[in-house]
Amino acid sequence: MGADMPVVITVLNSYSGWALCAEGFMLNNNLMTIVGALIGSSGAILSYIMCKVCMDYLILPLSTFNEIYFQAMNRSLPNVILGGYGTSSTGSGKPMEITGTHTEITVDTAVEAINNARNIIIVPGYGLCVAKAQYPIAEMVNVLKSKGKNVRFAIHPVAGK
Repeated sequence: MGADMPVVITVLNSYSGWALCAEGFMLNNNLMTIVGALIGSSGAILSYIMCKVCMDYLILPLSTFNEIYFQAMNRSLPNVILGGYGTSSTGSGKPMEITGTHTEITVDTAVEAINNARNIIIVPGYGLCVAKAQYPIAEMVNVLKSKGKNVRFAIHPVAGK
């Protein structure tokens, strides 16, 4: 599953921290040991959190809440890491059916949802940086705050590391 890849990346990041910790221990370097332990433990904690809480982001323009909601994976870390083990990626059976709902919104609908929201959480990503949109976002935040909106920023669990 493509949604499992960020968890796998954080696990590998955690492993690199534990490797640094072991190297610091072998070289009798306290700084490397401590930094490696911090990287390893923070990566392990992040991996656990991503499996249990905040993997799939869902933006719902509901009239009562108008905030970003998190849809839980509710899977164990071994299930995410080993979930596809022993399966054939080129199966000849019936393809999996897509279930759930899909809601498309236009720019006008997004503007309306932002205008109706009391609380707005912005999760900047790589695309914002590439587009050099930091200044337009800052201007938008100033306009929204002047209208009495509660605007906050959140850090993406993978991109924000």
